[in-house]
Amino acid sequence: MNKSPVDIADEETRLVKPGGSLMRDSISYLGTRFTLLIAGTTLAAACDEPVSPVHSTVGAASLSQAGADAVGGLGTLGTGSATPGSDRQEFNFDVTADLSGGQLFYRDWTVVRSDGTVGTLTVDPADPATAITAYRDWASACADPTHGAEFDGTGRLDRGDLTSFTVAACDNGAAESGADFLQMNVPPLGYSHGGSLSSGDVAKSGTATVILQDGFESGNLSEWTQDNPGANRYSLSTDPARVKSGMYSLQALFTPTNTYGLITRWFMPGYDEVYVKFSVMFEENFDERYGLHFLTMAGNGIDDPYSSWGKAGIRPNGTDYFYAGVDPEFINGDPALKPLHFYTYWPDMTCPPLYPDDPCYGNPFYQTSPKIPLVGGQWQEVVFHIKLNTPGQYDGSQTLWINGVKKIDVQNMRWRTTTDLRLNEIRFDNYMSQGPTTEYLWVDEVTVWRPRGVCC
Repeated sequence: MNKSPVDIADEETRLVKPGGSLMRDSISYLGTRFTLLIAGTTLAAACDEPVSPVHSTVGAASLSQAGADAVGGLGTLGTGSATPGSDRQEFNFDVTADLSGGQLFYRDWTVVRSDGTVGTLTVDPADPATAITAYRDWASACADPTHGAEFDGTGRLDRGDLTSFTVAACDNGAAESGADFLQMNVPPLGYSHGGSLSSGDVAKSGTATVILQDGFESGNLSEWTQDNPGANRYSLSTDPARVKSGMYSLQALFTPTNTYGLITRWFMPGYDEVYVKFSVMFEENFDERYGLHFLTMAGNGIDDPYSSWGKAGIRPNGTDYFYAGVDPEFINGDPALKPLHFYTYWPDMTCPPLYPDDPCYGNPFYQTSPKIPLVGGQWQEVVFHIKLNTPGQYDGSQTLWINGVKKIDVQNMRWRTTTDLRLNEIRFDNYMSQGPTTEYLWVDEVTVWRPRGVCC
C-alpha cells in the first residue's frame, strides 16, 4: 500500500497508545463462520453498535461446521473501554480448514484515525476481494501447538484498502477462563498484537495426536537414546540465558577432538504425516566452517528402527529409508552461521553421474528470499511438516517455517514405494567433519504430533 508523506505524518500524529507512546501500525486479523452462544452482554464486534466498556461475560464458542477442522473465536483483548485510544481489541471469527466462507472482524481501539474513527479489519464472504487464504492446524504461538491454529487472509481495512494478515489462536481452556490466546499480525502495516483473552473464547475442533513432547523438565535424558553417552556430548543446561522456557534445555557440545554424537527417540511403527516444533539457540560466534548435521526426521522400516542408520552417501531405494534433515547452510571454510535449510535423502534425489562409485549425499532445499538469518545467541523457532506419499504416487511434501514464516515448501515428493516405511524417529545429530573449537547449541520445547484426521 502506497501512502503519501501527508498520510504517514497524519497517522503518526493520531496513532497513539495509552500513555502517549507512538503506535506506527494499523489493524489486523481474523475470520470465518462461527456461531457463538453468548451469556450476558453481547460483544457487538461485527456491527457498528457501541460496545459496553464493561468486560462482562461474552460466552462460549461453537463452530458452525460440526466435525470440520476449524477454529473460531469471539471476545476481547486488553482491559480498556470501548473508546478511541483505549487498550482494547475486539474479535469475532470462524475459519475452516477447507477455507469455505471464512469470516472475521477485528477492531483495535488504540488505532485512531484523523477523523476520530477506529481501525477495523474485516473478511466478509459478501466482499469477494477479501478471503481466508490458508489454514494451519497448529499455532507456534501456543505453548502446545496442537491446541491452536493459524490462518492467513486478505482483509479490508475500515478506510477501504486491502491488506494481508495472519492470525494465531490458542484454545487453552474453557470460555471466560482467560487461558485462551490470540495474536494478530499485519506485516504490510508493521502491526502485531497479541495476548491472553480478557473476555470470550477461542474454540478449535478436534485435537491432534501428540506423539512426543519434551521441554526437558524431567531433569534427565532417560527417554532419549544416546550414541556413546560416556562422551558427554549431550547434557541439560540450567542457565536461564540458555533455556527457552521452564528450568532446563538440551545442551549439545562440539569439540575439536570428538566430531560426532547423536541423541534420538523412536515412535514405532511410525506415522505417515507429522509436524515437528522446537526452539534452537546456537552459541554466539558459533563456527560452522566444516559444516554440521543438526536435526533429522528419519524414516525406518516399521520392523527395523535402525534401517536409516549408516546410509550416508547412499540414495534410498523406496523400501529401506529416507532422511529429512534441517541444518544450517554450508560453505566450506566459512565460519559464519547461515540460514537453516533442508538436507534430504529420498529416492528421486539427484546423484553424481558415477554413482554408486561416487557417493550421493543429501540434496539441499533453500529458503525463499529474504532468508531468515540464524543468529548466535538468539532463539529461533522451527516448525517442519513432512507428509509421506501414497506408494505409487508423487503426493508427499516437506515444509519449513522459521519464526512462524513459511520459508521452504517442497511438493510432489516420492518418499517411499511401500507403507512399511514410515516416519518413526527424531534425532538431534551433533556432527562436523572436524571440530574447529569447543562450542555449544541448545534445544528446547520439542513437540512432535500427527495432524487430526490422519491415519497411522
